Amino acid sequence: MEDVMNRKAAERAGSASREGVRPSRRALLAALLCLGLALGACGGRKSGAPGCQGACVALEEPAASFVARLAPGSQGLKSWTAMASAIGKSEAYCAGKPASALAVDRDGMQITWGELAETLRTLRGLLPELDANPGLLLEKFRWISIPGGIKYSSYFEPRIKASRKRNPAMGHTEPMYRLPPGMDAYKAAHGGRYYSRREIDEGRVLEGKGLELAWADPVDVFYLQIQGSGRLVFADGTETFVNYAGKNGHAYVSPRKIMAAKGIIGQRTNALEQIAWLRAHPERQKEIFSENPSYVFFTFGNRGAIGTMGCPIEDWLSLATDPERIPLGAVVAFGVNIPDPKAGSVPLRGIGFAQDTGGAIKENRIDIFAGGSDRGRTVACLLDASGPAWVLVRK
Repeated sequence: MEDVMNRKAAERAGSASREGVRPSRRALLAALLCLGLALGACGGRKSGAPGCQGACVALEEPAASFVARLAPGSQGLKSWTAMASAIGKSEAYCAGKPASALAVDRDGMQITWGELAETLRTLRGLLPELDANPGLLLEKFRWISIPGGIKYSSYFEPRIKASRKRNPAMGHTEPMYRLPPGMDAYKAAHGGRYYSRREIDEGRVLEGKGLELAWADPVDVFYLQIQGSGRLVFADGTETFVNYAGKNGHAYVSPRKIMAAKGIIGQRTNALEQIAWLRAHPERQKEIFSENPSYVFFTFGNRGAIGTMGCPIEDWLSLATDPERIPLGAVVAFGVNIPDPKAGSVPLRGIGFAQDTGGAIKENRIDIFAGGSDRGRTVACLLDASGPAWVLVRK
């Protein structure tokens, strides 16, 4: 979601879900799910078309061929009617925009907010019929192809082990801070920036102020900030959500970029390898972390990852996009060959909704929210592939 998950959520340029870095979004979200901290593991290489099994997605795939192979099960849905909730969230967002104003005006694509709203209403009305007749998607909508295709990445909702108090025996020595009071005033007086990561981590400027929400492994906390939200799993078995609350205003620098500049890893090294190196060299973690001055603050929540539209995002349905290219609220047909531990990669063709953004999600990039399942972790960890995409607009 920069890293496969810059995305992957918070720093996602103000997104409430990840390090705009979305973190994410998206983009590095992968990292977190692979953290090793996550209660599951994945391994392997970045995945694209090589080794794909099944009716693999082609970059120049015609819309008619795409629809002929489209099935709700690919997105973990029993029926297309399960999209109703995601459609409703996008409808509510578009309803708050001036109907005649342009939602996007670029590359020959001119779509108003009213057209987006009407597209969503039409799709919602077709849901009961789509299982039996997916061809209605071609009949009722214009398919506007994204020139050059899309570079796909993925993000997910990580679960990390944590303690309510500092617990060196468990390796939980790094705090997750709540939003500091007075931060906005400080930023206003200092060019929009609060204390840097180095000042917070090494200078300990927030220590002793009662801002600690919980404690966890330093690597886990670092990547949780990139992801922007997740679940904390405590030793007593209880779990709680933590959501993005704000950031310090400094520019994000990805760990991949930092480590490559130091000659530690190559530019194509994946998040698994980055995290493995960091865990094997705890004496250099602060050195690496401090060169990313961006810092994210959290809050306890009662729901999962929140997208830029302000609503919870949904597994395999919510997409992080560049709103200058694909506006929030848009209905998007997307296709890419995704990692699979048994098959190498398998085709994913879906109908999704632009509901999130990310600092690294620019131009022809889409970050797919993969949820928190084992499948989601694997895809978020390894997906870095190209495929087609279309914006659907009611005829």
